[in-house]
Amino acid sequence: MAPEDAAQAVLDYVHAVRTRWTAPIAPPGFAPDWADRPDPHTYYPQTERQPLPLHDPQVPAGEGRFDLPLLGSFLHLSAGVLSRRWQIDWSPDVAGSTTLTGARWGRGTPSGGGAYPLELYVAAGPSAPMSSGIHHYASGLHALERVAAGNPVPEIAGALRPGRPEGTDAYLLCALRFWKSAYKYNNFAYHLMLHDLGAFLGSWGALGQQYGVVGDPCLAFDDRALARMLGLDPREGGVLAVLPLSWAARPSGSPLRCDDHRARPVRSAPRERSRETREFPLVSAVHEATSVNWSLGTAQLDESPPDPPADAVPLDSADSHTGPVPVADALARRASANGRFNGGRPVPISDLGEALRAASHGLGGTRGGVRLRLAARRVAGLEAGVYDYHPERHALVPVADATALDDRVYALPNYSVGQAAVTVVSHWQPERAVARAGPRAYRYAAVAAGAAAQRLQLAATRAGLASGIVLGFQGPVLEDAIGLTAEGRHGLLCVFLGHHQEGIARLDDRLY
Repeated sequence: MAPEDAAQAVLDYVHAVRTRWTAPIAPPGFAPDWADRPDPHTYYPQTERQPLPLHDPQVPAGEGRFDLPLLGSFLHLSAGVLSRRWQIDWSPDVAGSTTLTGARWGRGTPSGGGAYPLELYVAAGPSAPMSSGIHHYASGLHALERVAAGNPVPEIAGALRPGRPEGTDAYLLCALRFWKSAYKYNNFAYHLMLHDLGAFLGSWGALGQQYGVVGDPCLAFDDRALARMLGLDPREGGVLAVLPLSWAARPSGSPLRCDDHRARPVRSAPRERSRETREFPLVSAVHEATSVNWSLGTAQLDESPPDPPADAVPLDSADSHTGPVPVADALARRASANGRFNGGRPVPISDLGEALRAASHGLGGTRGGVRLRLAARRVAGLEAGVYDYHPERHALVPVADATALDDRVYALPNYSVGQAAVTVVSHWQPERAVARAGPRAYRYAAVAAGAAAQRLQLAATRAGLASGIVLGFQGPVLEDAIGLTAEGRHGLLCVFLGHHQEGIARLDDRLY
């Protein structure tokens, strides 16, 4: 696909997603086949499977590098099963969770509609504390499945743009299987899945920050080369992010099987529970379009808002909740509010400031021109209104041409906009971003918004607040209400923030 055609295909898809409530993008007559849904936990039958240990929180991490227990904990906390949950709420999926036999399995990272389309693969070379090769993380079993032998590290390094980060001797490949979300959301699925990926990277980044393991995700690479390594048909899935890994020194002991020859591609297929699967051409087309690499990298997308005026509202710089509550505990306790907000209690401005600071860490170096705007209804110490958040100054600036949000903004029944104390909106300028960095800018922006939302939700959890990440809003209505339309900026996702509703019927059986 020519770069110009790819750029236009991305902008067309972004517009279709934004207006989907008035011009549906689902195929005519589409309805999910709930009885034939895919399994939320993928696994490869008849593979060599290695159970993963967990890191002892009392033991210091190994100088910013991974050993097998630390990797096991990162995978478990970000993508594994942490609890069995039963609750009554306003979620449209509540019919399956109001009996104990239908309880949900909770994970640390949210997913659109609980579809969990993300698949993780550890690409290990000879220095790894495991057999060299490509290993799939089986989230339901908390184990690694060796699906290919050999040393994949040089080939992956050759596919990255701009290349192999210094000190890297392994990679975590983050892949999406489109059917796992499209069975429910059809052509809207790609937009959801990019945010899902961003939310996972937000979890991984928060863990890395706590344990001193640094490694920015790579979002620019030769898509087809990495898809071939995992045996993926680009029409059905692909690698969307690559995380560099570095190993701590391996302790002496029994030798592992280390093949230093070139890795073979994955030839086996995961078990598919669905009897019938289908391709959604619009999903495949936008994935192909965003796979086109332009010469510019993610650094070209950084777009800071102008300096705030002198009358900006400074936010409390205190970090009161960060110290005593570990990220692991916040991930284990994180849950979507699903409409259960106490609509009368204001949120402390210090907690709002901490949540916004955490969200800005999620934007990181792949922000794609993404900014944060919020509609504050009930914040102690802050006048109700619409504000821009300036992360460099940690301040809020009032937006003059904006009105209060109402329930016309949100199209689903599980939330009432008025019950949330604060609504935080990630937004971007798609035409400018795509013109500057090509069609892959859409990935950068959506992933950054998902990472920021997850970081914000973790901060809310640590502060004892309720939150919910939503994409069921009507784009033009939202943008008009908070003054984005005149700037040509589009909303990517929203996070509702407030206090928990009292008297919740809920059981949370922690496994971690």
